[in-house]
Amino acid sequence: MSKRLFLAIRIPIDENINAYLSEYKHQFEFAKMRWVDGDMLHLTLKFFGKVDSRRIDKLQKSIELVLLRQEKFNISITKLAVFGSKNTPKVLWWGITDEEFIKKLTTKLQYEFDKLDFFADRQNFVPHITLARIITTNSGRFFQKQLRRFAVIEPIEIPVSRIVLLESRPTNRNPEYIEVSDYELV
Repeated sequence: MSKRLFLAIRIPIDENINAYLSEYKHQFEFAKMRWVDGDMLHLTLKFFGKVDSRRIDKLQKSIELVLLRQEKFNISITKLAVFGSKNTPKVLWWGITDEEFIKKLTTKLQYEFDKLDFFADRQNFVPHITLARIITTNSGRFFQKQLRRFAVIEPIEIPVSRIVLLESRPTNRNPEYIEVSDYELV
């Protein structure tokens, strides 16, 4: 039996985040997009894919080894951006200003994951919070105009006191995320 796993920072939903999401949904309603439910927002630190259940215990121990002394920290959401090309954007996401800190943390984690044959992705890691998957834009030019209009946002401070190992289970709409392990930071 295997589980589709990833390590993440959950983003707590509050009035401020809810207001941004509502505004984006309204301002980008001309595009066909599949929005992430607010309570499912997260910043992925490592996607493992399907992991045989017999390997999960070792994986959990390797995460614990790195996070055992990890102090609590903050991340600041500061920008709205897309993955994909200018004409065919694929993902609408929030970026953070603390990228270097997150990259150092993921490098420490990856060192342990390599020992278990969970190797790094070939792509460069870009810390981000996926907000929506873009199916079609109907007007690439107008989409870009809206994106520029909302690109810079008032910083949203997110305190991070825990990191979670999540299982992704497919559903008809968006995947469901089930907590497998919880790692409290010191």
